[in-house]
Amino acid sequence: MPERRYREVQSRSQFALFPPSMDDYVSGDNPVRAIDAFVGTLDLESLGFGHAEAYGGAGQPAYDPGLLLKLYLYGYQHGVRSSRRLEAETRRNLEVIWLCRGAAPSYKTIADFRKDNAPALRSANREFVLLCRELSLLGGGRVAVDGTFMKADASLDGIHTGAGLEKDLKRLDERIAAYHRRLDEADAAPEDGDAEPELAAKMKALLEKREHREALRERLLESGAGQVSEVDPDARLLNKGGGTVGGYNCQIAVDGKHKLIVAEDVVQDGNDARRLEPMLTRAAAAVGNGKLTGLADTGYCAGEQLKACEDKGMDVYAPLPERAARKGVDGRFGSDDFQYEAEDDAHICPAGRLLTRSGSSSVMGGRRYFAYVPVAGACRDCPLSARCLPPKSATRKVFRWEHADVVDRHREKMGGAAAAKLMRERAALVEHPFGAIKRWAGMDHFLMRGLDKCRGEFGLMTLGYNFKRVVNELGADALAAHCLRKRGATAALA
Repeated sequence: MPERRYREVQSRSQFALFPPSMDDYVSGDNPVRAIDAFVGTLDLESLGFGHAEAYGGAGQPAYDPGLLLKLYLYGYQHGVRSSRRLEAETRRNLEVIWLCRGAAPSYKTIADFRKDNAPALRSANREFVLLCRELSLLGGGRVAVDGTFMKADASLDGIHTGAGLEKDLKRLDERIAAYHRRLDEADAAPEDGDAEPELAAKMKALLEKREHREALRERLLESGAGQVSEVDPDARLLNKGGGTVGGYNCQIAVDGKHKLIVAEDVVQDGNDARRLEPMLTRAAAAVGNGKLTGLADTGYCAGEQLKACEDKGMDVYAPLPERAARKGVDGRFGSDDFQYEAEDDAHICPAGRLLTRSGSSSVMGGRRYFAYVPVAGACRDCPLSARCLPPKSATRKVFRWEHADVVDRHREKMGGAAAAKLMRERAALVEHPFGAIKRWAGMDHFLMRGLDKCRGEFGLMTLGYNFKRVVNELGADALAAHCLRKRGATAALA
């Protein structure tokens, strides 16, 4: 039977002539050339990167922060975040060897750069967004906002609430009391003396655990926060959809033209109710349009946020949450049974009588509410008073938030067909970036600890996403050429 033939391969002992320079290993349209050119446009010292200032002292020279930034930007585009893996790339990946010019910093140096330059990394991301503006890649008229939970470098068991600590302490006290009883029984029965050392050891472990929990409770009380974390001090227990995540709430604002992330933030809030105006304000500064249209989901729709956006001239589309009808107790009329008449600034009760604004107001939950009351004695002879008046009260009052007209206007706007179309567009805009970051690149958790460091790392995530998307839109050679022209113009001005 004839021997099967395969494709010929090269002998490992055969001599070969490699290209004469490192530059020949990287094609002209390779994305690493765009990374190199972009970082070359940055003023690293003004952005706050360490070791970027002039220094002529003695000792081992530091690595160029631009080199380490290039390495991280390459890594975060390819889902490689581990400092040990990045160190390995500098020794075996030709693209990285070219990008770093043969330098091979240790994993500790690589990790320290990310840890020590968190604010500067966010600034570098903002510089890239400004570069996108120069390239006319931002529409600037419409921005979608969304958030997602990302896991912290901490376990759920290491994050505690006040109620959880109280429950733990109570359970530990019960177990300690039970061991006390068993020790007393062992003392009373000489034949059980062998059990005493084991019981005493278990008692000691329980007392140490209780002491640890007590210290955590003291930390919680001193901080005034609602939670305390043993590993990452800023991580929080976040709940959504019946699941709990120990981590952070990551926010993005996505431009409507090419789905580029123009603003990002990391917060500790368990929901998005306070994030609409801050995120749209960041986005407006990034795209250069203070009158932009903001799109968001129901979680962002809070009265105070709508008012803040309206005051800044931003047009917001976000579905109002479905609220339960505000009915009264014991079958009495609730607030929704009193119709508001904006023209007269008055409410009409179920009996058709008018309630006008009184001179008094109340602050509830940080909001100021005006009281609306009928004319004196109107409720006394009302045929519906039994279904309306609270016990031991001769007059019914209705309260309205001082800026409730903002919510009324928003509700009317969201009832149109245009709003429904924009909500479909919002989902298409914000789901793509989070899908690319969390699913394609696998970046659904943080490697850093602490809010500021996690903000810097999230800045790297969004920079990697934006850079890859711009390369796909323009091509690496076009982006690199623009950066080189910009760098040349800056050098000429200097």
